[in-house]
Amino acid sequence: MLLDRGADYNKCDEDDTSSLNMACDRGYTEIVKMLNSEDVVRGADYNKCDEDDRSSLNMACEQGHTEIVKMLLDKGADYNKYDKSGQSPVMKVCYHGHTEIVKMLLDKGADLNKCDCSGKSPLIKACEHGHTEIVNLLLDKEADYNKCDEYDRSSLNMACDRGYTETVKMLLDRGADYNKCDEDDTSSLKMACDRGYTEIVKMLLDRGADYNKCDEDDRSSLNMACDRG
Repeated sequence: MLLDRGADYNKCDEDDTSSLNMACDRGYTEIVKMLNSEDVVRGADYNKCDEDDRSSLNMACEQGHTEIVKMLLDKGADYNKYDKSGQSPVMKVCYHGHTEIVKMLLDKGADLNKCDCSGKSPLIKACEHGHTEIVNLLLDKEADYNKCDEYDRSSLNMACDRGYTETVKMLLDRGADYNKCDEDDTSSLKMACDRGYTEIVKMLLDRGADYNKCDEDDRSSLNMACDRG
């Protein structure tokens, strides 16, 4: 009704959020269809961002609204647009585990090695949260598995610290650096020993991880394992 009366569909609120932004964030598919219809003059601006530089696509990706994401991509929405925290659509879906949307974005050619403001790549985010299928998709697209965040933590460091055994195996099979240490000189092996992840410890040792390497407090992997019991 409002659109039929000529309501301004690109009008934004005080947070610079448009009607399309709101509908995409909430998952209102039918409203998104109406706002993108050819009948609405040229359609609502699907690349319009709010005050935090979040586009409609970014919002839909974060919430996992698959059908809306497909509509926006079909309209030509910018899939590499970053918000103020340096988060792109593919980073959001890798963090939240929206596998189908990851596939869509990768098929479109989304940048899978770009990092956010904390230096985290899509692969690091997927490894950090144990989204194994997404990790596999990213590795198949040749994502950089030795890339590190602002604390010098790699994807393997993250997976070992969180205890995601399948993800660790995937990364090791691809050739990830198992002796890579973070800014505190803590290796993947030390992280796994500290957390008590026996199976991951065995995998790392079988690959030749340095069990005598010490962190900045001069603690070895054995020290950590003994300390944790």
